[in-house]
Amino acid sequence: GCMMNGKLYPFGNIERTEDCYRCNCNEGGMECCSLFHTPVAYDNKRCKAVFNKKRCDYDVVQKDDPSKECFVYARV
Repeated sequence: GCMMNGKLYPFGNIERTEDCYRCNCNEGGMECCSLFHTPVAYDNKRCKAVFNKKRCDYDVVQKDDPSKECFVYARV
């Protein structure tokens, strides 16, 4: 298998790791790509990005009221 962040994964495709990556493990090692997109364009004076591990994505919410979402112009 392959080791990532102290956890052993079996050979083959891993749909989702604990850290929200999709990976392929083989004898040559492990290749991964993220399942989330980082917000880069939003009102960062009024809003903040919070990682939602359950959804494997960022929620962008108002700093003074986290129950309200903010509009995100772009993600990478």
